[in-house]
Amino acid sequence: MLKQQKNEVSFPQILTFASFVGLVASFWQAAERVHMLKYPDQPLNCNMSPVVDCGGVLNDRLAAVFGPPNALIGIVVFAMLFALGIQRLLGGSWTVVTRKVAVFLTTLIMAFSLWFFGVSLYILGKICIFCVFIWAASMPIGIYGARDFLNSLKKPTGIVLWKRDMLNKYHFTVLVTVYAVMILLFLLKFQDYYFG
Repeated sequence: MLKQQKNEVSFPQILTFASFVGLVASFWQAAERVHMLKYPDQPLNCNMSPVVDCGGVLNDRLAAVFGPPNALIGIVVFAMLFALGIQRLLGGSWTVVTRKVAVFLTTLIMAFSLWFFGVSLYILGKICIFCVFIWAASMPIGIYGARDFLNSLKKPTGIVLWKRDMLNKYHFTVLVTVYAVMILLFLLKFQDYYFG
């Protein structure tokens, strides 16, 4: 297992901060959805443009793909991740089961965010500003969650060892690349609006 460099931010710090951002964004998104249901004739405050249109996103069935609104799923998952991050920040350690739950949740939130990013761009044709914060928070949670899990494995071999070594060496590059690809896809999708 590689030791953390002195100036490198730790996974518990990343997990706590990013899950807090995701939790706040999910709560705010849920509040906007309640407002939309309560006052269906009023536009939402977060409807900023034809592209950044929370009402258009939240009103679609894919914003509640499993039944409850996606924001409620975000609240539950980010709250659990925030609690896990605080526990580690306070010096606690994780059991093997806790590590597996944590890597499942970090992978789940990143995969779900990437899926909804694609849905927003290519199916809905608009985004919600709260989703942007959730997407931005989910990427480091997923990438550094995988890195933390792989570093916790004893004597990994083969592809697992290769993945661990690659993430230890290029974790920041992977994160920046994911952000860059997301921004590029966004700009390409809405180039007519922003550059036309």
